[in-house]
Amino acid sequence: MSKYKTSKRLGFEIVLGIVALAGVALFLEHGSGSHSIEPSVDSPRASFSKPYASSDKSSVVTPTEESFTEENPTEEIVNIDISQAFPGMTLYPTSGSAEILLVNIAGKIVHRWDIDADRARLLSDGSILVIHGSKWGLAREPWASLRSVVRRYSWEGKVLWEKKLPEDAHHDVQILPNGNILALYLTHVEPNELTDKRPEKLRGVQIRSDVIEEISPSGESVWKWEAHNHLSLDSCGARPCSKVTKKHLTGQDPYDWTHINTISVIPENRWFDAGDTRFRPGNIIVMARNFWQAMIVDRETKNVVWTYSGDYKGGISGGHEPVMIEKGLPGAGNILIFDNGRVSEESRLLELDPTSKKIVWLYDVGEKF
Repeated sequence: MSKYKTSKRLGFEIVLGIVALAGVALFLEHGSGSHSIEPSVDSPRASFSKPYASSDKSSVVTPTEESFTEENPTEEIVNIDISQAFPGMTLYPTSGSAEILLVNIAGKIVHRWDIDADRARLLSDGSILVIHGSKWGLAREPWASLRSVVRRYSWEGKVLWEKKLPEDAHHDVQILPNGNILALYLTHVEPNELTDKRPEKLRGVQIRSDVIEEISPSGESVWKWEAHNHLSLDSCGARPCSKVTKKHLTGQDPYDWTHINTISVIPENRWFDAGDTRFRPGNIIVMARNFWQAMIVDRETKNVVWTYSGDYKGGISGGHEPVMIEKGLPGAGNILIFDNGRVSEESRLLELDPTSKKIVWLYDVGEKF
């Protein structure tokens, strides 16, 4: 730790610690209530009397922390000094109870949705954007049947919008400032596809790849990026490719190639302001877990223009959540990464200067995390 700055940025430490422990941290998104989304079907575990219409601005109330009332408050989850913590609340799905919880800075529940989710994001009008199917929910209905569906639920739990994806949603979903949805989902490249691009060992094998797609509120696709068409099938990033097994060759299991688990959009930043087009706002930061590597995809060319695998304690292994810090926050323009440390069996949080790729802040407490 002596090589790195050890000044404690407690706001990021606490919020990102919850990311690691809960599997997801969700922050109020910008510009999510400016377009009209009509309700579709009712939530499986909730009943409602009044439809939602976001086009009627008089009926949309943007919640604040002061407006929340506690529902079934719990004891404090941890006994910590919160005086220096980043203000706000944290939203996270649980696995095993079909609940999405919103907790305040003291760890008390202020709202819950009876919904099973693999990822949920709280939007500025109090609605949530969800992909279903925690490991627990994948074996239970109705959640198993909703694995390929992106939904937006109201504060009360009513379905406001939904879109069925071509295949199963995969770990992440975002809402963009223009109101479009950025979805990540699995796709399968069949043995007879892209035969001229395959290395010899993957010939005759079904490959599991990933697709990032931007979808309008009307359900139309407006942009798409397919990993197998823009990355070399002969590469597995910063790690050796997994071995092809008998189950892969016989078609029992697909070859899990990229396993992208996070997508985030680059905000306005000082690097682009200074002329570095790799960090153009709107470009997408991707974490390919099986590549042990974060990547930036240029939205216009669809090429990968930046990568990071690192070398601290052997580099990223099983990473998640690369996010560029927005202007106005400490470390603006730097990139935060949660390194799950699958090799070392110790997790840590990194903040790096994306131009030099040097770590400028580090949270590492060894086996305690």
